[in-house]
Amino acid sequence: MSYLVQLVLILILTKIGAHLSNMLNFPSVIGELLVGVVAGPAVLNILAGTTFIQYFSEIGVIVLMFIAGLEGDLHLLMKFWKPALSVAILGVIFPTITAAGLCALAFGFKWTTAVFIGLILSATSVSISVQVLKEMGKMNSKEGAIILGAAVADDIICVILLGICVAFFGNAGSDQPLWLMISTKLLFFVLMLVLGRYFVPKFMDFFSKLNTSENEATGAVILCFGFAAIAVALGMSDVLGAYFAGIALSETKYQKSLAQKIEPIGYAIFIPVFFVSIGLNISFKGLQNDILFITLLIIVAILGKQIGGSLGAKMFDLNWSEANIVGAGMISRGEMALVVSNVALTSQLIDKNHYTAMILVTVVTTIIAPVILKLFIQRSNKKNSISSDSLNEVKV
Repeated sequence: MSYLVQLVLILILTKIGAHLSNMLNFPSVIGELLVGVVAGPAVLNILAGTTFIQYFSEIGVIVLMFIAGLEGDLHLLMKFWKPALSVAILGVIFPTITAAGLCALAFGFKWTTAVFIGLILSATSVSISVQVLKEMGKMNSKEGAIILGAAVADDIICVILLGICVAFFGNAGSDQPLWLMISTKLLFFVLMLVLGRYFVPKFMDFFSKLNTSENEATGAVILCFGFAAIAVALGMSDVLGAYFAGIALSETKYQKSLAQKIEPIGYAIFIPVFFVSIGLNISFKGLQNDILFITLLIIVAILGKQIGGSLGAKMFDLNWSEANIVGAGMISRGEMALVVSNVALTSQLIDKNHYTAMILVTVVTTIIAPVILKLFIQRSNKKNSISSDSLNEVKV
């Protein structure tokens, strides 16, 4: 099958899969991911992982993380930075430690692999939670603002930990002296800070004045892949560089226009190929031996975020009803967990069987998350309604 036929088939099937997924009130990413599973070697064997799909998917994940950074709202994080940071930190610590301990102590994983599996479960994607918050009228509430702020902090923490784990546990740079490894990582973060603060705005100002078409979009793409290349050169993950490029551009006057131009490029071509490529790597052989492992990880994934997020919110004068809404809003894994899973596989930190297990955990938690969030919001609304009625009776 030629690469053009592969691309046409992927684009058609992912749109159909996303459509069906949305009709069932599931996120579109679930449908796109299942296309790779059904059309891939696991079921129908129509599509298979090729060099073309590999390169396209690598570009897709870089663009996906760039868009995630570009859409980041640092101002929202600053407004509710204390509770948001608390929710994000505890929401990373609880699932990471519990999942790593479960994998290492109960299932005999190496600690490096166990920590990476824990890191996969620490990732949050609140795009689904945002839809629920809008439907339930909680978008502009204190809980909604904290969830969104925590999601920004959670993404930053998770992406940074991802880069560090790949650098120390993966193949890249494993033969370097420890002091050199640490120095290059520190240099990376310093470079990202300096370039993002001083170079990016000036570069975009210069590029926007050139007498050519689509200057701003081209300049943004150059920064995206340029930052990704810097990350790789310094032994970090390319998605980390792309994410910081997006964050830097989100603070410029070009943010809105770039989001409108870059998103169609990513979501129309490259990102669907990335999600399909994840499904193509899935194999159900031997999966029956991992049923207990998958079930326990799903429980840890849900409870880790729920407990960690709720405790983080409760520390800042929220009642338990509000805190539980915040915790439930952080359960959904979505794209970020898929990105971390993919990096773990390419870094040879997990094998294909456990990669499939992690994808299933991600899909199940993503489906369950909006149900749990709706239940906590409904319970909170019911409690507030009862309290309001009791107050009116007292006044009468």
